[in-house]
Amino acid sequence: MILTEIQTTEIKSAIASTLFRVYEQDFSLIERRAHERSCAFRFGLYFSEIIAQTSFGFDNELTIDFDYNRNLENVKYMEGFNSRHGIFPDIILHHRGFNDKNIVVIEFKGHWSGNGRDDEKLRGFTNQEVNDYHYGLGVFIRLATTFDACEIVYYKNGAVEN
Repeated sequence: MILTEIQTTEIKSAIASTLFRVYEQDFSLIERRAHERSCAFRFGLYFSEIIAQTSFGFDNELTIDFDYNRNLENVKYMEGFNSRHGIFPDIILHHRGFNDKNIVVIEFKGHWSGNGRDDEKLRGFTNQEVNDYHYGLGVFIRLATTFDACEIVYYKNGAVEN
C-alpha cells in the first residue's frame, strides 16, 4: 500500500506517542531487559488506543496484530527465511486476511539483544515490487535505557527512508 505523506506523518506520530507511553508506564520491562515480545505486546495495547484516535481508526477493516504469521490463508514467507511456521512480524496494522491495506509493520529489539535480521525483513515487507505484503511503512525500534535514546528507523518501498 502506498501511504500519502499525511498518512505517513500520522502513523509516525502515533508510533512516537505509543513508544513514549511504553516508557512512561512499562519502563520496568526495559529496565529488566524483558523479552522484546513483552515490550511489543505492551506497545500493541497502547498503539490500538492511540491509532483509534487517528484517521486509521475510522477504517473498521483494520486490525492490529502481534506475531501474526499469516499471508491470506498461508504462512508469511520471505525468500531467505526458512521456517515451516513462517515469519512473525512483531506488530502490524493491516486488513486481516487481505493484502490490500497493509499499513505498517513494526519490529523491536532491546539494546541488550543482538541485531537479528529485522532490517532484511522490513525491506522485504515494504518492497512494493516483490512479495505479497506491500506494507506502506516499516519501522525498526531499538529500545534503549531512555525514550530519547531509542533508535527508530523507517522503511518505505524496500529501503531505509531518508
